[in-house]
Amino acid sequence: MGALVGKTVLVTRAKDQAAPFSAKLREAGAIPVEIPLIAIREAARPDALAALATRLGDYDWLVFTSANAVRCFFPYVSPSQSLPNVAAVGRKTAAALAEYGVAPALVPDDFTAERLAVLLAGRLRRGARVLFVKGDLARPVLPAMLREAGAVVEELTVYETVPDASGREQLLSLLRARKVDVVTLMSPSAVTSLVRLLGREAAFLLSGTAVACIGPVTKDAAEREGIAVQICPTDYTADGIIRAMEQYFSMEGTRMTLPFDRHRRLRQTAAIRAMVRETHLHVDDFIYPLFVVEGSGIRREVSSMPGVYHLSLDRLPEEIDDIAKLGIRAVMVFGVPNEKDEVGSQAYCETGIVQRAIRQIKAQHPEMVVIADTCLCEYTSHGHCGVVENDQVLNDPSLELLAKTAVSQAQAGADIIAPSNMMDGFVAAIRRGLDEAGFVNVPIMSYAIKYASAFYGPFREAADSAPQFGDRKTYQMDPANRLEAFREAESDVKEGADFLMVKPALAYMDIIRDIKNRFPLPLVAYNVSGEYSMIKAAAQNGWIDEKAVVMEMLTGMKRAGADLIITYFAKDVARWLAE
Repeated sequence: MGALVGKTVLVTRAKDQAAPFSAKLREAGAIPVEIPLIAIREAARPDALAALATRLGDYDWLVFTSANAVRCFFPYVSPSQSLPNVAAVGRKTAAALAEYGVAPALVPDDFTAERLAVLLAGRLRRGARVLFVKGDLARPVLPAMLREAGAVVEELTVYETVPDASGREQLLSLLRARKVDVVTLMSPSAVTSLVRLLGREAAFLLSGTAVACIGPVTKDAAEREGIAVQICPTDYTADGIIRAMEQYFSMEGTRMTLPFDRHRRLRQTAAIRAMVRETHLHVDDFIYPLFVVEGSGIRREVSSMPGVYHLSLDRLPEEIDDIAKLGIRAVMVFGVPNEKDEVGSQAYCETGIVQRAIRQIKAQHPEMVVIADTCLCEYTSHGHCGVVENDQVLNDPSLELLAKTAVSQAQAGADIIAPSNMMDGFVAAIRRGLDEAGFVNVPIMSYAIKYASAFYGPFREAADSAPQFGDRKTYQMDPANRLEAFREAESDVKEGADFLMVKPALAYMDIIRDIKNRFPLPLVAYNVSGEYSMIKAAAQNGWIDEKAVVMEMLTGMKRAGADLIITYFAKDVARWLAE
């Protein structure tokens, strides 16, 4: 019994050309289903062809690269007239010529336009005249090669290939029901039409079906569209493709027949992988942190964070221009003041470093979203995030100062307030303070879930915010806790938060996913300084591919559920995405 017996084969040739191929398939035991993907339409006027017939003797060679060209040409040009030498691309085209009693002088053994051009060029004298009879989608390679050989080539388009969508519903129904064993594609135009008809479902619908292409040109066209091709004959004819299908299915008995799914089908080519990719990074996903300092002429790299700088206000414009040119729409501003005191008064001073930076950025780029980090640790002499008394961080007295800081930042022009202090009730206090000051439309991006993490080390150098005694474990969360994160987020939502944030991100992707699943607010992940510096250090030592690792890490954060990512890699990634 033949290997094609009982196999359903989709025949996609034009309606008036499918019957001979279908008949051969039936002889092989297959079940052909004819659904044309293209139609052939005559393009040359009969009177123009009749006029051409009277001067065929002016040409040295008449060249055909398809049977369709033959059948659209000779009904109007009598073969009894004196013909120049005739060349055909292959046996199928030669057979079409034979129907009109024309015996070609040249038929290459490799049925490609490139091979025909090479053989024909060897027979042409310089200045020889060639009439290339073709379809509208014929590749330009043959006339180009002949012209390079010195020939004068005239191109005559005798037919057009147009998509045929008449069988679309039947096609979709068969493929969705997995009732097709092989899809045959006999031309690049059939490939194009198939992809249009199937749309974004193409890779999925074809994933369980073998695809057979008539030759390498069609196969290349299919693979460029992301279609994995299993069958391609070495003999580019209908008989050749049937033999190739028989050989393919004859191997079924030797292939593994265990009941498993073939997930690798959707990983066959880069195009298929791109079509089914679930998570994508965009430059709009990123928020870039900035560290502004007092003084002038300062652009000083943070030693533990290569590529991150302390910037004085006079050096800030060039940085903001660079960020804007890269398409990054949002920045988060951290300030490093010259003067610090017990209550962090520079945090809410009208002429504080952050307030001045905000005004400057908004004046320079009004469309830039400026997010103000609202905390006291950079501004207090003790380095803690609130008011300290007897070595204890006091919650409620700290809320008043945090609300004052938020209002002063909004007055300076901040688009979003981002409180990071982790005092109980801080969202409610800041929301009330903003509303009472008339900033009811300024949103709060709450550091809702902020762990007492060892990943903050490099940031504390950048922001000069390390605590001078103790640690922050009495107000930041225990890294071992998950359920506590839900309680923190729920409180902030009730108090009026507009965004929720998880910080850090890399070791807390389970928390990112949990929060995304439970709360409807936009979710921000902070890719913190330690995560950044580890990758930079490993890359500088040649241990990792920095770009690949960064893109994988940030994709993981977004896949986990982050809508936005605060990252020191934002500028690098913006450049990579633009490549």
